[in-house]
Amino acid sequence: MFLYSGGDPNRTLAIPQVSHAWLAWQLAEHWGNRRFNRPLPRAEVLAAVMLHDSGWTEFDVAPGIDSKGRPRTFDRMPVETHLEIWRRCVDRTAQHSRYAALLVATHFADMAEVKTVDLLRQGDTGSARLVESFRAEMDRRKLDWEDSLASDARYQDCLRAPRRQSNAGILTLADRISVFLCGSLASDFEVAAPTSSGDVESVKLTAMDRTRWRVNPWPLEGDRVRLQCEGRRLDTTCFDSTDEFQEVLQRAPVERMTFTLMRSSAVG
Repeated sequence: MFLYSGGDPNRTLAIPQVSHAWLAWQLAEHWGNRRFNRPLPRAEVLAAVMLHDSGWTEFDVAPGIDSKGRPRTFDRMPVETHLEIWRRCVDRTAQHSRYAALLVATHFADMAEVKTVDLLRQGDTGSARLVESFRAEMDRRKLDWEDSLASDARYQDCLRAPRRQSNAGILTLADRISVFLCGSLASDFEVAAPTSSGDVESVKLTAMDRTRWRVNPWPLEGDRVRLQCEGRRLDTTCFDSTDEFQEVLQRAPVERMTFTLMRSSAVG
């Protein structure tokens, strides 16, 4: 779950992970032009983006609160619980498509590598070992799917580099952009985007206001793209008990949030 404020202290939306993934899917659906690679095979890559956080559904129904009484978000939870949810995401994606699951497993293996470094920096070697074990598990599952898909003509051109790297990159950048938007984390940020020439180019997003962003260089179709997600509006983000928060969350009205990405030269 994300807590979106957009700079307004009187307006907080509790955005579920699956709604964040839906926003990422909308972005991936429009991603690519002559300069930047499109998803290919399209159905599987879009499925990977849409399903990559499908294991969070149960958590988002009843996330609980942390030690400070704030709703528990995806980045403030025990490592073992976090890894089990990531594993569930991969399992659920695999029920739809092995290739999509291969991309999601790659996504979480890469995130696990970063997480291990952070934990070791904090001196938490026990948790770091758990994360490394998870990463090794994802690597084994990736190899199994590579073997099982190797004889399928549909995946001959996208099972290994460079097309597979491009598809994994599209999942990563769509997730990253959605995280920044749903988490109202920064006024500007950059993502690494695979190009049609086989390189990776930095794409910068700069906020015009709370919901409109200029993007340069432009990696999408047309001149602008409108993205949306939904969340429950909370009047406060501090609670005395888990039961109190759960009751408020269930009664909270659902609101739709819209973000507009536009070419740097676009008017408006």
